[in-house]
Amino acid sequence: MTQGGCLCGAVRFEVRAFSSGVFKCHCSKCRKAFGGASSAAVLAAQDDFSWTRGESAIGEYRASPGFLRRFCPACGSILPQHLADFNSYWIPAGLLEGDPGLALWQHIHVDSRASWEVLDAHTPARPAGFDS
Repeated sequence: MTQGGCLCGAVRFEVRAFSSGVFKCHCSKCRKAFGGASSAAVLAAQDDFSWTRGESAIGEYRASPGFLRRFCPACGSILPQHLADFNSYWIPAGLLEGDPGLALWQHIHVDSRASWEVLDAHTPARPAGFDS
């Protein structure tokens, strides 16, 4: 069982198993939301994820159709979000505590990455999403 939570600890969750390794998204919206070159996240099946504290207080911001960010209203940490179409949760990897034993799996949306971002040579890189 892997525990996780926001910076201030008001929102907590646990993950029983992961359905992906770490993936880094290089789209412009993730760069803005995370304030860096990319976002790093993992996926977990809906049945393997549960909130343990603070779910009712979570705030939301929808930048556009298909791009929702959930966050802690106290500290601003970006939080996991349910992907109903995939029966999964998208979980920012930086919220996980300890070492869950996950490796970098792939880069996505590399066609829109920042010009100053350098990718490693051995991790698969997709031009757009997972299906590209």
